[in-house]
Amino acid sequence: MRIRQMDGLRAVAALAVVLIHVSAGRTNALGVVCNQLALFAVPVFVMLSGYGHMHSWLQHSGQSAVQTAKRRLSRVLPAYLLWSVLYLAVDAMFGKPHAHPIKNILTGGSYVHLYYIFILVQLILLSELFCRAAERHPAVTLALSAAMTFGMEKIIGMLAAGQLHWILPVAPVGLFVCWPLFYAGGIWLAKSELGDRLRLHVCLPLWALAAVLVLWTAKHAETASGSGALRPDETLYALLTWAVLWALFSRLPEIPKPLQFIARHSFGLYLAHPLVLRLWNAWAVRQTPVIYLHLWQLFALALAGGLAIAVTLSYLPFGEYLGGAKRRKKILQRRA
Repeated sequence: MRIRQMDGLRAVAALAVVLIHVSAGRTNALGVVCNQLALFAVPVFVMLSGYGHMHSWLQHSGQSAVQTAKRRLSRVLPAYLLWSVLYLAVDAMFGKPHAHPIKNILTGGSYVHLYYIFILVQLILLSELFCRAAERHPAVTLALSAAMTFGMEKIIGMLAAGQLHWILPVAPVGLFVCWPLFYAGGIWLAKSELGDRLRLHVCLPLWALAAVLVLWTAKHAETASGSGALRPDETLYALLTWAVLWALFSRLPEIPKPLQFIARHSFGLYLAHPLVLRLWNAWAVRQTPVIYLHLWQLFALALAGGLAIAVTLSYLPFGEYLGGAKRRKKILQRRA
């Protein structure tokens, strides 16, 4: 059973990921605002994973944890490996080969945006533990998860300030301990059904205040946000963004068709749009004069190109293992 609010959240989060990447490095006001306000994307994706895993766990409580993990990993790992190799090859082709490609694949460092899948693999392996803990001790699980997340945000802030040195081969943002508040939050929401009681007129003003706080502190807080890590104010903003979007989509009888389409192809879009940007930038800087696009133009290019690749993958044999959407039964029956 599809949950329309999850489709809406998935689509908006996918659009936000594209916006983060096209606005990264821009120093004008519009670029900074877009980049900061889109930082809810990965936390929302992590919450969606927790919500979906708990929803499935409650419906199929008798299913083996090993079988569940295998099924989920079969959807994620082949795509991760293929796209990791592809991005490593592209970097090498443009004169920036990785010194340790195997290590990069094993630690989620093949390309900057693939760290999310590395996190997702960890959460899939820990999903049974999280779901059982949330079922038996929901408050304790949520409190411990919050402590881990805010503790890691403090550590990342100290690393950015040069007060600590990181020695592990995996970047801190690639470890699940940065994200358990969002994952456990999604699990808790699926179990408690609190989403049904969210009210847009209450959530929206709180979200607006959190957004203002994020923009205000962005000028004064030099952290690792550019690498995907969050500040505490951004964490609050991400949680309130979830609440606002859930309340909004709960009021709609149906998710708009364009958002349904983006939600369906969100995984492929996530994987493919940086390739579009990488190839465009490599070509544009070789032109005389160099071609520069406005923010909206680059966003449209990345979105259209990423969706084109995602849709193509969904039509390939075994395309769902490469990041494409699952083929709908109606289409398969029509072709039979």
